[in-house]
Amino acid sequence: MGNGRCKMGMPGIRIKPWNRVDGPVYSLSTTHAGRGNLNICSYVTPISMKPKRFIIGVYKDTKTLENLEANPIGLLNYLSDKDAKLVNLLGKKTGNKVDKVKALGDRIEHAGDGLFKVVGSLAILRLNFMERMDCGDHWAWLAEVDKYENLANGKFLTLEELKRQKLILA
Repeated sequence: MGNGRCKMGMPGIRIKPWNRVDGPVYSLSTTHAGRGNLNICSYVTPISMKPKRFIIGVYKDTKTLENLEANPIGLLNYLSDKDAKLVNLLGKKTGNKVDKVKALGDRIEHAGDGLFKVVGSLAILRLNFMERMDCGDHWAWLAEVDKYENLANGKFLTLEELKRQKLILA
């Protein structure tokens, strides 16, 4: 086994093991002091059934982290496969420099408590963020589901779809 620097493996397989697993892509809406923000989340894992809880990875030094530290609530948007292009704004730009709420315009709707729903989301979860653990470049936040709503049927946006559209690297 390696120490993180080892390049051993099968010849012709260049994908890092953590990039081989497909998974859903979400957007997390946060707010503080009247300023909302949305980002892209792919490190999201259900962790408990009763009570319903998730672990959500949040990059350090981001507007999302700043918002959660001041106001630990959020709205997790289950993105549709039709939302792939949102990654260019929500995942490749920082809310510290770009007003993403303004840039999204009619692609979002108010969902209460200063949070925003992405129009076309398949489902939304309102979360109360509780505790966090330092995990390197991310904080792993434990969040409890306050309420949820299924909004539409459809295909989830996945990492494989983002790779297929060349919006992220493998």
